[in-house]
Amino acid sequence: MKRLKLLMLTLLLGYASTSWSQTRVTGVITDEAKAPIPGVSILIQGTSNGTVTDIDGNFALNVPNQNAVLVVSAIGYHTQEITVGNNSVINVSMSEDVTSLDEVVVIGYGEVEKEDVTGAIASVESKDIVRANPVQAAKAIQGQAAGVIVTKQNSRPGAGYNINIRGLSSINYSNEPLVVIDGIMGGDINALNPADIESMDILKDASSTAIYGSRGANGVIIITTKRGATGKPVVSYDGYVGVKTPAHLPDMMNAQQFYKASVTDRELNGYPQTRSFTTTELDLVESGKSTDWLGEISGPALQTNHSVSVGGGSGSTNYHFSAGYLNEGGSLENTKFQRYNIKGSMDSKVNDFLKVGFTANYSYAKREVGSNEALRSAYRARPTGVVHYDDILNPDENQDFEWRGYAAWMGINDKQVLNPLIEINPHNFQDETRYNTFFGNAYLELTPVDGLSIRSTLSATVDNSRFGQFRGTMTKDRKTTRLPRSFRQTDDLANYTWDNIITYKKNLGDHDITITGVQSTFMQRNEEMDSYVDEIPYNSLWYAYGTGRPVELATQLTERSLLSYMGRLIYGFQDKYILTLTSRWDGASQLSEGNKWDFFPSAAVAWRLGEEDFISDIEAISDMKFRVSYGFVGNSSVAPYSTQARLSRTQYDFGGSPAFGFAPANLADKNLKWEKSKELNIGLDMGFIKNRISASLELYNRNTVDLIYNVQIPTSSGFSSVTTNVGEVANRGIELSLNTVNIAKSNFTWSTNINFAKNVNEVISIGDGIDRDIATGLFVGHPLKAHYSYEFDGIWQLDEEAEAAKYDQVPGSVKVVDQNNDGMISSNEGIDDRTIIGSQQPDWTMGMTNKVTYGNFDLSFLIYTSQGAIYRNSMLSGTMGQIGAGRYNTLNLNYWTVNNPTNDYYGPGVPNPHRGAIFYQDASFVRISDITLGYTLPRSVLDNFGFSNFRMYAQVSNPFVFHDFDGMDPEFNSSTYNDGIPTATYLFGLNVSF
Repeated sequence: MKRLKLLMLTLLLGYASTSWSQTRVTGVITDEAKAPIPGVSILIQGTSNGTVTDIDGNFALNVPNQNAVLVVSAIGYHTQEITVGNNSVINVSMSEDVTSLDEVVVIGYGEVEKEDVTGAIASVESKDIVRANPVQAAKAIQGQAAGVIVTKQNSRPGAGYNINIRGLSSINYSNEPLVVIDGIMGGDINALNPADIESMDILKDASSTAIYGSRGANGVIIITTKRGATGKPVVSYDGYVGVKTPAHLPDMMNAQQFYKASVTDRELNGYPQTRSFTTTELDLVESGKSTDWLGEISGPALQTNHSVSVGGGSGSTNYHFSAGYLNEGGSLENTKFQRYNIKGSMDSKVNDFLKVGFTANYSYAKREVGSNEALRSAYRARPTGVVHYDDILNPDENQDFEWRGYAAWMGINDKQVLNPLIEINPHNFQDETRYNTFFGNAYLELTPVDGLSIRSTLSATVDNSRFGQFRGTMTKDRKTTRLPRSFRQTDDLANYTWDNIITYKKNLGDHDITITGVQSTFMQRNEEMDSYVDEIPYNSLWYAYGTGRPVELATQLTERSLLSYMGRLIYGFQDKYILTLTSRWDGASQLSEGNKWDFFPSAAVAWRLGEEDFISDIEAISDMKFRVSYGFVGNSSVAPYSTQARLSRTQYDFGGSPAFGFAPANLADKNLKWEKSKELNIGLDMGFIKNRISASLELYNRNTVDLIYNVQIPTSSGFSSVTTNVGEVANRGIELSLNTVNIAKSNFTWSTNINFAKNVNEVISIGDGIDRDIATGLFVGHPLKAHYSYEFDGIWQLDEEAEAAKYDQVPGSVKVVDQNNDGMISSNEGIDDRTIIGSQQPDWTMGMTNKVTYGNFDLSFLIYTSQGAIYRNSMLSGTMGQIGAGRYNTLNLNYWTVNNPTNDYYGPGVPNPHRGAIFYQDASFVRISDITLGYTLPRSVLDNFGFSNFRMYAQVSNPFVFHDFDGMDPEFNSSTYNDGIPTATYLFGLNVSF
């Protein structure tokens, strides 16, 4: 106790001595109408010391001396600088900034003020990134930027996201955008700690991406991480702890429903049961009990994240360092994702003309996804089975046996599904990937004369991963009798980019000129090795391969390079008219001789109508800007060596003895060239009522020609396909972003952000006058990823028996549309009743974020919706849709019987030649993505304890999803073999800085 008192006394004396050496300044910040403004930032110039006003506009701040300058700033108001002097009370009246366009937007190899942007660019700020506490930074973009579709890959912990900007253009190759992290191109967005990100700027049109040439063909996401600022060190902590719980699970049949569908209703429809039930199963059914296998292998899991950072700097050197730890448990047993992040950056001004700096990011992650088969088995396993061996009434009835107390075959007379609790046990099945990712850069910048900068940056990325999978004897794969097998894959990727950038800025009265020239060199090397070993004598996972029987060993090396030259001119006249001209020359190693180089130009103009008298005189209009751009970008994403014919090993008979030889593995197109996109973008930015309402409207039309495509060819050639240039795809769309300040009172604010996007994707041609390629799913006049199938038309009913017989069908089976009315259902050439029934691409998407503050409380929530996408439901098309078959459990659907004449789903036991037509379902959904409630301690309390910020909050993620899709999450429609458990997450967190 004495030690504690001594420590407290020391702290108080230290605090008191600091206070005595400073001057305390108080005041009130108001607007032009004398109303107090809460949340205004008051910062001592040249330091990080400051405070913010409370709900009544009051502030109090200790300043070091009379020469201190206070920087008073708030969003929507002009920033003011005030010297303290002899004043102990400083009241400030702030005037509204009617433009609110001072913020800087990062573009390729530079940055511009938002008011000077000529292309289509969306921005996501730090507060919006961390608000939702995303595990992966890509999640923060979902619902925040019009025209950017972000789709989760699956529900497993650590799962990544697919990002698509303005529709699909490439057929066989990636449509993912280029990610640039602190100037490092091709960075892994999943390796970042979201808390380290300052902003994300998304370049959407060809004009804004043309500076990146071939690498920006699918759009560009520029990520800027946090850096240090001049002032004393600022230490921040952001962390949360919470629990993930299974949520939004598909409705599976219980034991009684399963028996009814497989036996009672099947026989009611006139079809005898085909699967027998053991006495153990019948006892479960008759006793009203049931086994929830999904519940047996899933449950709540811990999720926690902690990030600590320190940043500051002197007059010449600024620094920022951070460390982060994430642990995302999976609601499926023995699954989790862990990530460790370390980041550092430093910028130093050596003298008046030389500046140097670096950024370094290191991430280590481990992802364990458990057994692929366990989840599928939990969905498939009959609910009439039992978990433990002791619960089997007659083990000899189904030749069951015990493993650690579990019933291997669950008391069921079938050997297709192993007890999921055995399959998921880590002694039997493990699936683990470890990632080591480093990316960083160092730069040197010279400013020999005013307005001229010469910057050289060397960036590097090293990404090593090791994937290992072990399947033991007690797995379905090994059939409980065979020795274990193991698979191991290593992937070592390294690349570097050397950018040399020269920029010249000059103001000549009414004229503003910025000229940028860039020379860039990119080199990448990727080594892969796959190994597969069988008959491992003991559970050595993916190690000790010398003890097993080698089955496969494969290695691969790929290298590619890109050489580029770029130029850009930004010209402004009278702050009203802005012209941007961009050009880039790219040379890609993987294309054919004579076609490696191409030229990608673009032009954009902007007219700041808000500066014209005929607009500025309209009181309701705060700002207005009209933009038009047109540009070209290319895509060389084809794999290296695609223009070369490769060899593969082949077997043949040599005098009666087996021998190996080599044969051509592929046909090579020696004329393979760039895939090119040309895009027109028209934009209008508007602000109303002193920018309390702001909106951006974008219209675009993009055509991609010379598509790099694996064309199917007659097998008589000895090959099935060849990679070549063919066809054209178009994307046309509209995007709308709307920001409103609905209420702005001294103690209550409410703002809303809405973004809407509609994209129309269309295949214009696929070459040689062909209008369809059914084998690859390409149809002229329809979108990519179109579904070509029979059109579902309900279920044949009892009063349609005669009509059904004409089509060799019976009541209770799936009815499809006879498209040509010829009295038969056919898929033959010329009399094909199949048709386009939809596409996996949505018709439109929308996100809406609401933010409310009341006093020191804050509330926010995000609603995201995707409408019009059609998926071939992976659960309906699998065994979980085979109602009445009796072997596997199925979804609990409203199926047809003679006593339940529904049109929803076919009847148990009924012959179903066109069952596949019912698989296609509307995957539209509305999701409440997250809801967050926070409380920030008042300034009076913070000052007493030395904190600059202390906020605590509670959050729930993914609490509600509304859809009519049967089974898995409609957002990504994965299969049960490659997925996890859908979850909702409940968190409690802190944001602290001092």
